[in-house]
Amino acid sequence: MGFAVMSYADAEAHLKLLAVKPDYQRQGVGRRLIGWLEDSALVAGTPMIYLELRANNKRALAFYEKLGYRIIGVVTGYYCGHESAIRMGRDLWS
Repeated sequence: MGFAVMSYADAEAHLKLLAVKPDYQRQGVGRRLIGWLEDSALVAGTPMIYLELRANNKRALAFYEKLGYRIIGVVTGYYCGHESAIRMGRDLWS
């Protein structure tokens, strides 16, 4: 149905990839995957999660905002030097 990859450091984690098959989108799969990763980060004592998404991906932006992630900034040329990314973050302890 989907998968997610996150890397962990001492004080922060970075969501590298989240993908849900089209037939399973908008059914809570992505939300459950993110919840599982956030729980793992809390157990590891890692309060901050960061991620990037394509600046033109309005559905992903709305999805992450609904989950409590906030825009931190824009990274010009993040994707192969051509496409900008929106950087988002969430403090799990607040």
